[in-house]
Amino acid sequence: MKRIILLISVVVAFCSIWTSATTTPNQVLQVVRDTNGEILRSDSRYFVVTPPVLGGGGGGVTRGPILEAQDANFVCPFQVMQTALNSDQGRAVFFKPRAPNQIEITESSDVNIKFYLDNPTGMCNNTVWEVEGNIPGTVLKPAFLSTNGGETGNPSKMNTWFQIKKLNDNDEEVNPMYILVFCPNNYEDTCSEITIHYVYKQRRLVLKIGDSFPVVFVKDNNYGIV
Repeated sequence: MKRIILLISVVVAFCSIWTSATTTPNQVLQVVRDTNGEILRSDSRYFVVTPPVLGGGGGGVTRGPILEAQDANFVCPFQVMQTALNSDQGRAVFFKPRAPNQIEITESSDVNIKFYLDNPTGMCNNTVWEVEGNIPGTVLKPAFLSTNGGETGNPSKMNTWFQIKKLNDNDEEVNPMYILVFCPNNYEDTCSEITIHYVYKQRRLVLKIGDSFPVVFVKDNNYGIV
């Protein structure tokens, strides 16, 4: 009987050690909140915008490039970029967690980010964000965000998983500001902040080499397809 108890104790101790080694010590996942103080949900859509308090920093995230009249023949947008106008909220997105049954969006957890389309067709359904190019990129060869080949829910597509982190570490739940980050292999020391980089006067989202891009999340209350 003593041997059985000893064996059980050893197994429990081993499981405890293994669990500690595979999780971040003292990690408590905090929920992400929108501008109304409500928790972000995977079944709702949100505009990713620059906080109004930072006036003059541009508008929301959208698909690009933003075309001139002479480029009207261009068909499928593939760039992830920021609109130039403060009043333009851009295009709403979904946040889809790695855990398929997870509804609430939490900080520092992997999510796919997917643009919402009002009327999806067989063409131009490239909506899932991904990182393109050599990671983390350089000034001469940036790692841009695009929607060329991303897909949701695929753990092997490492370049499609992003995280949301609170910009400051205080406990404010009213209108907190956040940053978007990309963390290859989910290691904290490999995380790169998503920033703004100007290309031909357009604001492309890129890993870490451009202007900082603090954001807030505005819920899209319009009717649409989930």
